Amino acid sequence: MSSVMGFVIALGISGLALLAVAWPLLKKDPPPPLVEEDRLTELLYRKDQVMTSIKELEFDYRVGKLSDEDYQLFDQRLRRQAILLLQQIEQVVPASAGLDAALEREVERRRKVVGGADSRTQGTDAIEAEVARRRQVAVAPASVAQRYCTHCGTALAEHHKFCANCGTAAEQGASALPAEIG
Repeated sequence: MSSVMGFVIALGISGLALLAVAWPLLKKDPPPPLVEEDRLTELLYRKDQVMTSIKELEFDYRVGKLSDEDYQLFDQRLRRQAILLLQQIEQVVPASAGLDAALEREVERRRKVVGGADSRTQGTDAIEAEVARRRQVAVAPASVAQRYCTHCGTALAEHHKFCANCGTAAEQGASALPAEIG
């Protein structure tokens, strides 16, 4: 008797599980409409792909993989695509143009609530001092000697391991003066 009761309980649980899985398939409701956020996400993704393609195209051209004609042709196509995508993004999100101003007004309103003008002035002075300090630190490393590619003479950034123009490996002791190309 207990085995029959266990079988009935298992059959009931299995039936409920099957009904729960099949219920969305049995409903006659129309599918949910496409949300504008999905459209915006798609447009942003496509824009990122086109921008990456433009960067890769420029690198391939600089390395010498593309002729001038091919570069011009593909560059124009990709830039047109990017412009069209940016225009479509602006149409999907027209309110974003005034978003910065609204955000700044809200920040200003909240600053007035949190503290008076004195606390805001002190914070601004501290920020300005920090900016000035960082600008001085950013200027200081300029005394490092500029490196140049030993193959083509292009200036190399300090962190580059390869020349962006010709692809030659940058030597640790790369020339401090441009090499004579000839």
